[in-house]
Amino acid sequence: MQYIERYITSFDATRVFVRNYRSPHSNGERTLLIIHGLGEHGGRYEHVARLMIDRGWQVIVADLRGHGRSDGIRTHVDRFRHFTYDVVQLMDELDLHPLSTALLGHSLGGLITIRLIQRFPDRACAAVVTSPLLRLAVAIPGTTLLMGKVCSLVAPRTRFRSRVDPSDTTRSAEVLQQRLLDPFIERSITAGGFFALRRAIRKAWQQTARIRIPLMIVQAGDDRIVDPLAAGEWLDRLRRPDRVLEVLDEHFHEVLNEPDCEDILDSICNWLDTRIPGAGMVVAR
Repeated sequence: MQYIERYITSFDATRVFVRNYRSPHSNGERTLLIIHGLGEHGGRYEHVARLMIDRGWQVIVADLRGHGRSDGIRTHVDRFRHFTYDVVQLMDELDLHPLSTALLGHSLGGLITIRLIQRFPDRACAAVVTSPLLRLAVAIPGTTLLMGKVCSLVAPRTRFRSRVDPSDTTRSAEVLQQRLLDPFIERSITAGGFFALRRAIRKAWQQTARIRIPLMIVQAGDDRIVDPLAAGEWLDRLRRPDRVLEVLDEHFHEVLNEPDCEDILDSICNWLDTRIPGAGMVVAR
């Protein structure tokens, strides 16, 4: 496996850290761009990259602004669209061709993926989102929401502790231990970042008609972080036939870190292979 690290400079001079995985025998003819979730980083997806490389993909994984090794205030964004601008800038910098590029976004990354293909429908030809952040399942007291709303207006960088229980992210004890020891995991969010996220969720529901590319949703059936019913309700609003929902019963939020993640990734690969065939593949349509 060839592995390259680099930084790209986004529209506002924010440096975004990027990982590039590829086989030494690959010409990079098709690319999977992975967008990670809130408070984590792209380094947690190396196992995904390795499997995808074996299936003939080049894999790009960036750290979102304010996450991992990228610049920015931790888990803060002034405008949610800045996340999508960063991804578009990355695509331009790496010269990723839309007809050979697919997106894979998890949780917050799923919401970013959805907003990206709503705002820039011609930048990729297929997308997969896992446990997308379309409605929170974590209960937030009304007083906390009110305080956060005020802070988002007068002191948007005020931090609030995450109410997510790490043990609700995965059933894998090994992955959970790695998470607890990971110095790049952030367990808080700014008031401004949280309410930017809420506005993006609202727009994702309002603008489903803008999606033009094939879309697969893989939803954890026992998700305690995002509402597991939201994905199906949202997908029902899409006006295109090439959409699929796979609900994984008894799975926790991070489906790509569950004990059977290889089987889940195989299912995702098989779906992507029919949309972006690799060299030498013949796909019946």
